[in-house]
Amino acid sequence: MAAPFAGDAGTGWTAAWGGAALAVLVLLDRLRRRHRGAAAEAARAAEQARRADADRRARLETQAALVREEAEYLVRTRIAAVLDGEPVPPPLHGGLLDEGVARELERVLDVAADAVEEGRERRESLRLAVVALARRVQAAAHRIQEEASLMADRHPGNADVLATSMGVDHSAAQQARLAQSLAVLCGEGPGQQWQEPLALVDVVRAASGRITAYRRVEVSGDPDVAAAAQVVEPLIHLVAELLANATQSSPPATAVTVTVRPVQRGAVVEIDDGGVGMDDHALEQAREVVSGRRELGIGEVGEVPQTGLAVVGRYARRHGFGADLMPSPYGGVRAVVLVPAEAVEMLEPAGTVPVERDRPRPAAIAGTPAADGSRTAAAGGPSAAPAGGASAAPAGGAGGPHLPQRRSLRGRPATGTDRDRGQEAAEPGGHRAAPTPQQAGEWMAAYFRGSQGAVTGARDDKDHTDDTDDTKEGR
Repeated sequence: MAAPFAGDAGTGWTAAWGGAALAVLVLLDRLRRRHRGAAAEAARAAEQARRADADRRARLETQAALVREEAEYLVRTRIAAVLDGEPVPPPLHGGLLDEGVARELERVLDVAADAVEEGRERRESLRLAVVALARRVQAAAHRIQEEASLMADRHPGNADVLATSMGVDHSAAQQARLAQSLAVLCGEGPGQQWQEPLALVDVVRAASGRITAYRRVEVSGDPDVAAAAQVVEPLIHLVAELLANATQSSPPATAVTVTVRPVQRGAVVEIDDGGVGMDDHALEQAREVVSGRRELGIGEVGEVPQTGLAVVGRYARRHGFGADLMPSPYGGVRAVVLVPAEAVEMLEPAGTVPVERDRPRPAAIAGTPAADGSRTAAAGGPSAAPAGGASAAPAGGAGGPHLPQRRSLRGRPATGTDRDRGQEAAEPGGHRAAPTPQQAGEWMAAYFRGSQGAVTGARDDKDHTDDTDDTKEGR
């Protein structure tokens, strides 16, 4: 009985171990399947993560590219429009940018716009202040001229007083021109209107009366060609600036020749100096300014202000004058001013102011050098600017005494003044006879009447042309 029991026990253990092994195998198979499933899930998750990361990177790169483009567009186009005062275009990628980024870019634009507006207001305040100061200086210069005229009227027989009055009037005219140049560079107009046309030869003479070296200016040309009343004052100022440059840029002993002639499209004023000229680069830059193609403001004329050509360019652009520079056949620079046909008139012979060589010479002050009086083509002409309330007829026209040249007194003082100031000596052979008090008074009265040729709207707002001291005026 024992043997069969032992065999059954062995068989039982074998079956048990077999069942256990089978269970283990089943469990291992399940574990392997689970592992493979987990591994596959992990692989799928890793792939998804990789794809998500790639998508995120692509989105970031796209956003970065959009931000770069939008920022560049903001600086080059939208902020540039703010600076130029033009309408600001919308964002380039408004709907594609991240909301936070778009909001910050708009904030940058707002800050730039606020800064531009603040700067514009500051510049406008500065401009108005400069204009106000310039007008005050002009008004003071005009009062000085009036006082000089009254002083001459009170002492008609005193040659020294007459000469001093002329000198004061001339200096005040230059002061007024400087102030007017500042106003023009600030965008203001002349501020006054001549009542009648003025012959271009007299425009040149009036302009020469507003510069220091007026005696070196020689003008010739058709006396019947005139500038219309509305452009007389701008044209006088423009020519004065060119004459100032010409006299400053040429040797003191040389003349500056001015020629007036009609052309098909209007009339031309040509100014030639005998200086050393300009190199090609400087000449091209000056041409850009004088023609008005490049407009300079009050803050762009340098620490040592050179306002002349900038003022010319302003007038050329505003009134349609053609202004250009080129080498002169005399070695210096030729300035050419074209007055358009609509601003040119022809004077009737009866109302024409004759060219200086045909004009009767005024009586000389005692001690006046006869040699200097031989320059019959030298410019003199009307005063540096018209004064309010006076007749607007051209100086020296028919029906009244001829207007003497401004240099007759300013440049030729009496003998005593010559000795005191060391100015040019009289011609060998003696002096001309001194005028009688009545003659001197009539001469001075005629001069000051002729000096007042136009009417201004407001007494304290006269805009006479006057630039800086010619010795500081360069091109």
